[in-house]
Amino acid sequence: MSTFLCSVCDIRGKDQIYSTDHEQWIRRDVNELRKWARAYKNAQTLAKHKEIFETYSVQWSSLWLLEYWDPTTMLVIDAMHCILEGLVHYHCRHMLRLDASTAKISSDGLKIAFEWPWVPYSHEAAQLDCQLLEKHKHVVVKMQETLSLSITGKNSITLDQMWTRLSNQSKKGALEFIVHTLGLSRVLVDIDEQLSSLYVIRAKKTSKRKDKTQLKFPEGQQACTLHQLIALLLNWRLHQPHSSDAYLIPTGTPETLSFIQTVIRETLKPSCVESVPKDFGEAKAGSIKVHEWLILSTRYLPIVLVIRWGDNDGLVKFSDRTLSNRLITLPNRSL
Repeated sequence: MSTFLCSVCDIRGKDQIYSTDHEQWIRRDVNELRKWARAYKNAQTLAKHKEIFETYSVQWSSLWLLEYWDPTTMLVIDAMHCILEGLVHYHCRHMLRLDASTAKISSDGLKIAFEWPWVPYSHEAAQLDCQLLEKHKHVVVKMQETLSLSITGKNSITLDQMWTRLSNQSKKGALEFIVHTLGLSRVLVDIDEQLSSLYVIRAKKTSKRKDKTQLKFPEGQQACTLHQLIALLLNWRLHQPHSSDAYLIPTGTPETLSFIQTVIRETLKPSCVESVPKDFGEAKAGSIKVHEWLILSTRYLPIVLVIRWGDNDGLVKFSDRTLSNRLITLPNRSL
């Protein structure tokens, strides 16, 4: 039987991946799903298959031959992969930051300086003057990602480059939506001097006026043009952490990661307990498999985190004996 792929909820898309407002988790119409599943089956080209899947998040499956089939009520969550490759993986990599590349890197190699509870675009959250078409919603996500990049240090981006990126994405409605959801005033006051200077420099390059010496930053005016809105957002950006080092929580330190690897390497275990990558947390360890996440999260990580982050009162110092003389992991008979 073919693999079944279908979105059973109206919450779809990368920009909605962290939506936890369950009141918005509305089940989709099964008749509508069946209609597009059949359209997918009858499509004659790969391009049409891709278009249907990207638009309606549904593919054909033999299960649709069953007249009573309703994926919105009959799908079963794969708990093992959801918990171990989903929740445990996310918690270790992103919450505890047990990863050699602790600082997040964007797809083009730039560091992400801080995390922000960005509001995903919706017609309800947008004001009347910043409504976007469905095909332009992704622009909001790109702009929000751009505003999160580091502006100092290694793998950073300059304010001028960030300005260019926001300008090239060039959707005024998207800028207005971000300004609105951040709760910023549209009045151009208290704008950083380097931004006002950059605004004037850019204006002179594009202006067709003969006398460009009269061009000035519109201090005190309402931000209404594309570049005025960008100046407003970059002024907000300057008040956020400039680099990743300024906001990373001190959990996934190199010392903690090294200690995890030491525990994995030196802990005694019975032969029935499978091995896990001894270089966990580094790129060369490859992708951690489900059973490896199970062993890591139930055996090794509890040992490490209690020792590293727990209360050390009354505990013996680990300076005079190797871990292999003290640590042992037993098989969990209930798993």
